[in-house]
Amino acid sequence: MAQVDMASADREDLDEILKIDMHRDLDAPRERVFEALTIPEQVAQWWGPAVNMVDGAEVEPKVGGRYIVNMSGENGEDFSMRGRITELSPPEKLVIEFTRTFEDGSSRSTLLTLTLTEQGGGTRLRLLHTGFANMELRDGFNGGWAHSLQHLADLLAA
Repeated sequence: MAQVDMASADREDLDEILKIDMHRDLDAPRERVFEALTIPEQVAQWWGPAVNMVDGAEVEPKVGGRYIVNMSGENGEDFSMRGRITELSPPEKLVIEFTRTFEDGSSRSTLLTLTLTEQGGGTRLRLLHTGFANMELRDGFNGGWAHSLQHLADLLAA
């Protein structure tokens, strides 16, 4: 991968560099896929990379509603992805703003947009995750999303 001079890149360039944009074709109608994105018991079955264990999820499927996934890492450390739903258009679109608060009290938000389009007898899911502070964070989430989307495909195929 080419080195990027983060200091000389402008904000628009950084936003483009520090985003995740992936697609996954799923063998299920988009209504079924949307359910898997918004029903807590189903979210807990597909969310997260292989190294994390999901302990539960809380989803309030409404604008302003909570979207929380509780996990245990491979080192046994408990952590949560905590967000708020900012846009909800069943069965087409789900947008979640995740905010992480750091030990120094500062916080950083990222925006996850999941868009579902009908494709043949199935669904194309587009995942767009923006707002990362650096490439290391982006790359870590990129791997996690690849695993999560595979888990989602497996859940929908069962």
